[in-house]
Amino acid sequence: MLLYGDEENRAEAAVYWINQGLEEGQLCIYASVHALDQSHMLGIARLSAKIKNCQENINNKNLQIINFKPYFESALSGNLLLFEDLKTNLENMAYDLMMQGRKEGITVFADAACCLCESKSFEKSEILEKWWKDVHDEWLRNNYHITVICPHPELILKSKLDSKSKITDSHDLMIDLNEYDLHHLVTSSGQDNGTQILVVESDPDLMILYAEFFAKRNVTAVVTPEGNECLSIVKEKDFDITILDTHLCGTIKASDLVKEIYQINPNQRIVLTTTNPIYRTSIGIKSFGVSRKDVLIKPFRLSNLIKVIDSKPDSSTSFEQN
Repeated sequence: MLLYGDEENRAEAAVYWINQGLEEGQLCIYASVHALDQSHMLGIARLSAKIKNCQENINNKNLQIINFKPYFESALSGNLLLFEDLKTNLENMAYDLMMQGRKEGITVFADAACCLCESKSFEKSEILEKWWKDVHDEWLRNNYHITVICPHPELILKSKLDSKSKITDSHDLMIDLNEYDLHHLVTSSGQDNGTQILVVESDPDLMILYAEFFAKRNVTAVVTPEGNECLSIVKEKDFDITILDTHLCGTIKASDLVKEIYQINPNQRIVLTTTNPIYRTSIGIKSFGVSRKDVLIKPFRLSNLIKVIDSKPDSSTSFEQN
């Protein structure tokens, strides 16, 4: 979830993530309510000059443009059938990529829920975001590598705090564009600070974001999607921190994985990320010694991740907070 302050901020974010996806060989989809509005800042006609080889990528079907205005209007009336059709199309495209042996996946920049917020239709936005969340969870279970990036107007959400919490709860992570320069996602010290971090996360878009996040901070990070590989890595190398999601794909439960890690390295510091309420998470991991302050409830901000990592006085590094 991207929180933006103005339309220029939002347009820069769309260009950034499309360019990132194209550079990584992904299929990128710009699904915007304003996509075909030639005079609008968010129209593809205005954005194309900033997208690398825009027309060439469209011609080669690396970049697809979807007019999301009919989708927005249908969601506004409480009908999500168009989104169900989109889901089917995305799954077919993801399957075709898998059959071609491509692992790069699909990045979708979709702003219908955002425009619902702009029109103060918070309940409709909440319904749509909940739909996206359920679909995304299904994609993860089926190993479809599809990333959905949802911009939202922070100032408008702040004016409706009760709806803000419901809308943001449908996302895994929030990036506040007022805090971070997208082209320099985090401040870099310019030197390797010696910290070693292991990230265990099944969601492919979060894997990429973690890798970029730590690389910009000159922190050595290894990112793996599943538990067995995590254990193999831990047996071979010591890490200052292991960041572990509790909703991993695979055969090993997160609680069992925590126990296995501690058997290999009793002093390992583990930071858990989870969508579970804190009381459920605490019951599962209390006996293994994971600290309450080392649990991040999704969605969380990158700044909160920095605070958690910095919270231990014996940490081997200090993460400068933006």
